[in-house]
Amino acid sequence: MDFWKTKVRPRVIRGEETAELYVRFFEAEREAWICLDTANQVKAAAAARDHWVRMKAIGLPALLAELAPDKKPTKTATVGEAIAAAEKLAIVRPVSFLGCAKKLRQIAGEIAGIERPKKATSWNSEEAAAWRARLDAVPLSRLTAEAANKWKAERIAAHSGDPVKRRSATVTADAILRMARAVFSEKILAAGLGKVVNLPTPLPFAGVAYGKSTRRFVSSVDPAGLFASARADLEAKHPQQFLAFCLCLLAGLRRSEADRLTWAQVDLPGSVIKIHATEYFEPKSEEAGREIDLDEAAVEILRRAKSDTPDPIFVLKGSAPRSQNSAAPSYRADAAPHRTWEQLIAWLATKGIDDGKPIHVLRKLAGSLVFQSHGIEQARGFLGHGDVSTTSRSYIAKTRKVTISLAPPEDEVAAERAKGGAK
Repeated sequence: MDFWKTKVRPRVIRGEETAELYVRFFEAEREAWICLDTANQVKAAAAARDHWVRMKAIGLPALLAELAPDKKPTKTATVGEAIAAAEKLAIVRPVSFLGCAKKLRQIAGEIAGIERPKKATSWNSEEAAAWRARLDAVPLSRLTAEAANKWKAERIAAHSGDPVKRRSATVTADAILRMARAVFSEKILAAGLGKVVNLPTPLPFAGVAYGKSTRRFVSSVDPAGLFASARADLEAKHPQQFLAFCLCLLAGLRRSEADRLTWAQVDLPGSVIKIHATEYFEPKSEEAGREIDLDEAAVEILRRAKSDTPDPIFVLKGSAPRSQNSAAPSYRADAAPHRTWEQLIAWLATKGIDDGKPIHVLRKLAGSLVFQSHGIEQARGFLGHGDVSTTSRSYIAKTRKVTISLAPPEDEVAAERAKGGAK
């Protein structure tokens, strides 16, 4: 150690000695002064010795690279830069990631106070394009826990006078936060997002608390009565609407599953619909791939539809499927002149189903019917959920009567029998 004490010294920079001690290394024709980050001679000597041993192992250039300050830019990435980088690393369905990116832009814009234009969804609008560019330019460093919690509190406070609307606002805010945060999921981070863009520390939304973004399904609609109304109103006059209605109510399909369902997936002799990946469709998850048993009425409805000038590929008539390159869903059965889903939604509204997702209500009614007859696990499999808690929380209306019945005490039973004998 005494040797290294003689090798450490201050440097003279701009005419003044530095407080920290340095050591001077040579390798071939190269030399370098290395700051030892201490004014203590003993500590500096130990550090100089360790650096020399390391230099002999890896060379002077590599040692200098190890000791160099972090070259990463100090400016954190923007929302747009993070989305572009994360999209290349994500392994979820493209439409799922686009939905998360949409929510990230939404919350970033609202936190930054960027006003949404009237034609925000029009991709041909210059105003909308400028608005999206402003959203993408928001620095990730603005998405702090404090900012996100304030954003959530203000959303909820706007409905403080109505418990129902307040609960709805809470669930919506939690859902937006959960989806926005998914852009920075563990899998995307593990894939190297932080190496591609400069992320803030802590990450956006870190430390933000949110609950389960689910609403308990409560329905006053009688499924049997609704089906009877559909037969009367739609089956003869609007057969495509009726067919779409049956796919969601009788088979419990998601709208996207029904919209791109092919005849090849329908096994009429086996009374089964098979949901799996096709060249036109990718299931929402692994569990969403499933076989759905059909009753005789559903089979007959599908058999008639197949015999009545059907589309050669798809169960529902519509346009050719379009690639999903935006968060807004695209349904082929809504192409002109069919407008199947749009018109079915309008009809459902006349039956009191004016929920934000009326087509999804049909799927939830289907799940409730399966639960009523066969139990929660069968309902989970029928709906294609990975977790039974999802089925229980959001897809099952209370349809089973649960009561507690206690037998009266023995002395009361004896007394009642005695009264009966006296008569």
